[in-house]
Amino acid sequence: MVEATSKVQALRHALLDHDEVRTTMDVVALTPDLADDMLEDVRREYLARAEQICAALDDLTFEGDESEAERHIPLTWLAIRYEWSRCNDQMQYQTILKGAPDILTMARGSMLSKIAEKLEAQQTRKELFWTLKLAADPFGTVGRIPSMARRLMRLTASAGRGINEVLQEFHSVRELLALHIDDKSLLEKLDKSISKSIEMVDCSVGIELNDLHAALEAELVDRLDRAGITALLRIENADPSELIPPDVSDLFFRVSQGWLRHLFAESVEHSPDEREANDKSAHLTLSWRLVRNDRRLTFEMRDDGLGCSRFEMGKDEMPPGLCVRHSHEPDVGSVLTIESNFMLDGNSEYLSFSVFNGYDNSILAIPAQYVSFISLVEAHTLKSASGSLFTATGELYSVLDTARAVFCAEADYPRDLVIFADMGEGRRIALRVNEIHGICRGRVKPLPFGPGEERVAGILSNAGQLVIVLQLEGFFAP
Repeated sequence: MVEATSKVQALRHALLDHDEVRTTMDVVALTPDLADDMLEDVRREYLARAEQICAALDDLTFEGDESEAERHIPLTWLAIRYEWSRCNDQMQYQTILKGAPDILTMARGSMLSKIAEKLEAQQTRKELFWTLKLAADPFGTVGRIPSMARRLMRLTASAGRGINEVLQEFHSVRELLALHIDDKSLLEKLDKSISKSIEMVDCSVGIELNDLHAALEAELVDRLDRAGITALLRIENADPSELIPPDVSDLFFRVSQGWLRHLFAESVEHSPDEREANDKSAHLTLSWRLVRNDRRLTFEMRDDGLGCSRFEMGKDEMPPGLCVRHSHEPDVGSVLTIESNFMLDGNSEYLSFSVFNGYDNSILAIPAQYVSFISLVEAHTLKSASGSLFTATGELYSVLDTARAVFCAEADYPRDLVIFADMGEGRRIALRVNEIHGICRGRVKPLPFGPGEERVAGILSNAGQLVIVLQLEGFFAP
């Protein structure tokens, strides 16, 4: 029985076996007008290249494990194929400009073709499919990947919005049924069905960080055509397959588009020499990451450009629940930070409560993710708090007279009921309210008027009632 030959051993034989070398040189010798001394030069070059390829594969073989060496066979084929392609183009231009191709260039092209043929024979059909595709159209093949990711993001975001609208309709139907049906068991079954649908949507509709990265790369490449330097983009997340809500990824991407336009127009060096004079690499480096906690998603992108200009988003471009910050340091770079408090997710939960509006009570709500706890606070404690409350664990909360802050109304809070909300980064607020109504779920729709827009995110419908959703960030000074 003949022992199986490994790919590396088979390639060594194909490249360096005496008979294989002779057969290869016989093909090269068919080059028109090739002199014997030229053929000998090409033979020496062929042997040197073949030995170099085999030595490199030997270096990649450890204790008989040739897996790493085999992984590099397709890459070596690509390198040879690109060189052959250049020779082929050279001969075409030589024919146009000089009337005939250079003899030695033709012979080398023939030699490279034979080396590529031997490397090609050691590839799997799958490897050969991709390497042939890359060899035929390298820039087009690579460029389509980020472009497709950008399109995928748009389609997925649109689909996610459509599914969330359907779920919102389920909620509306449930609310109407609750007004006419007394059978609690039936309503409970309906609630479970809606919750299950939401759970399935959350698990299946999302954008991978990989796809967001590819879309950002496509946007970056669009900027490079008019730039004096090139750039690299890196993702810092350990798990690039992590999913984020499509609406949120879409907004992160759209803000990043504006920031990249601003960056290349205002805050990037004009040449590699200018960067190297400041002890930087010749190319611009951008890195980004996504940080998730129980209150928000944070997108952060850094660059090592000039750091000389501040980037700002217009208020009309800022949906409720999105916060954009930008910092910069001259000659060092800048940092773009985008925060979403999950209000952008159509399946978000909110804690609803009532507050006096000057005439009667209005229903307000805040994102449930912010709520730390709810407590009755003694009147004398509130009176002596001077605008702040310390909890038993030593955390400081700013006390908010909610009626006055939202409606400019003087209110009497008979129960001294307080919702303690924590937005992270030391931003804590204690809202005085009349009554707690419970948890509601839905999509926030922005209000069509301007007053109080920095404190009111929008409205949602709950059991036939309109609920005003507060944007708590608006109660803190910028």
